[in-house]
Amino acid sequence: MMAILNILILEDNSSDADLLCRELEKSGLSFVANVVQTKTEFVDALVNFNPDLILSDYSLPYFDAVTAFRIKQVDHSHIPFIIVSGVIGEENAVELIKDGVTDYVSKQRLVTLITKINRALNDSEERKNKIAVAEKLRIQAVELLALNQELEVRVIKRTKALADSENRFRSILETIPQIAWTNTIEGEVIFYNQRWYDYTGLKDFKEFIAAIHREDRKKCFFEYLDILKTTNGGEFQIRGKRADGTYRWHLIRLVPILDENSKIQLWVGTATDIQELRLLQQQKDDFISIASHELKTPITSLKASLQLLDRIKDRPPTDTLPLLITQANKSLNKVTILIEDLLNASMANKGHLHINQKIFNMYQMIKECCNDVHLDDSYTFKIEGNEEVEVFADSIRIEQIVINFINNAIKYAPKSTEILIKIHKTVNEVKVSVIDKGPGIPLDKMEHLFNRYYRVDNSGSKYTGLGLGLYICSEIIKKHGGKIGVDSELGNGSAFWFILPMAS
Repeated sequence: MMAILNILILEDNSSDADLLCRELEKSGLSFVANVVQTKTEFVDALVNFNPDLILSDYSLPYFDAVTAFRIKQVDHSHIPFIIVSGVIGEENAVELIKDGVTDYVSKQRLVTLITKINRALNDSEERKNKIAVAEKLRIQAVELLALNQELEVRVIKRTKALADSENRFRSILETIPQIAWTNTIEGEVIFYNQRWYDYTGLKDFKEFIAAIHREDRKKCFFEYLDILKTTNGGEFQIRGKRADGTYRWHLIRLVPILDENSKIQLWVGTATDIQELRLLQQQKDDFISIASHELKTPITSLKASLQLLDRIKDRPPTDTLPLLITQANKSLNKVTILIEDLLNASMANKGHLHINQKIFNMYQMIKECCNDVHLDDSYTFKIEGNEEVEVFADSIRIEQIVINFINNAIKYAPKSTEILIKIHKTVNEVKVSVIDKGPGIPLDKMEHLFNRYYRVDNSGSKYTGLGLGLYICSEIIKKHGGKIGVDSELGNGSAFWFILPMAS
């Protein structure tokens, strides 16, 4: 169901306000309008009406759009603000848009109003999403900083209190989970804790250079020496080699130990494994880039179609109009699918993915699902298995999984012309498998397929996405208390499957 919008209309002419409302109603938009004329009414509506969109006349007897916009910006900068006027003039409109006004619509051309409203609302939603992602990244950065500061404080407090006892001091370093060491003010390492030996597998601490990635050694050397020239310590990041030969990113911190005269006695260093944090940061950066690209492409196409429709609206060619409408609908459907994936992933992450279970026939659901999926003549479906099996589950969500599996078969096995769907019933469970005869999936990729944001490299494919489909499928099956997985062998195709309990 479409959300109902709260639209605040700043207009002193009741006829114009009614005209605006009629134009909005003609578009099929679901909304509640609140028409105000004065500054007092406008300020009160900002707080109590909580508008999603503001439509404002340019000039009123005792108020104007410029003042209203500046008031709105103080505490409600996220609300789109569109000026609807017949007297403002194009130059003034351009200047206002430069100052931050969302858009301008002439009262003589209200036909463009809905297009600009939709664009403003989409832009507003995209800004909210970017702000939310930025806030999450900021919180993670603060948490990482707090962790590092906590470690630094812990080391300083412990080592300062025990500076006169080397054995006791070293015992303290053995208790922390990080790799730790001490070095002289000249930089010579004189002690490593056991964690270093366990992690690197090295026997002689003088071989520490062998544990540093070759490309990071020069940078590490100069960063290390630069910190030793200071009196308050510092940090940098390098790749360290684990005993199994893999390299992982570490945060290196150096803290000076001072005597009672504030003179540096020695340095304490720690190496904290931040591989997961680095990967998470990179993953989120990649996702933001992918999401921006995936949304921008259909939106650009939709905008172009609408612009062409706008140009020919008075004299539409009979052969061009249907093509433009079809193209616009395709672009809008792509945007809708992407947004639904984002919303489903967000609900799954928060544990709010709703499941409406009922008893239904699995074979019949899959058959109808196959009829709904549009395939060209080069692909065919084949359904095998028990036709009478019934399950207690959310049929819409399970259909979503089957469609996702089918689309993946087409996407990653384009030469597999027959898609086989098997329904296997046991005593208490039913297993559904979607099988292709494609090239198969490498073992190192299979373990990540159901992770959030993961996308298998498929260069040259016409299919796109956010890497959320299989993650959402996995969360749906978890909600049902079932299982999900994939069996694949290079050169022999893949079988994506899920298992659900039988209807009792």
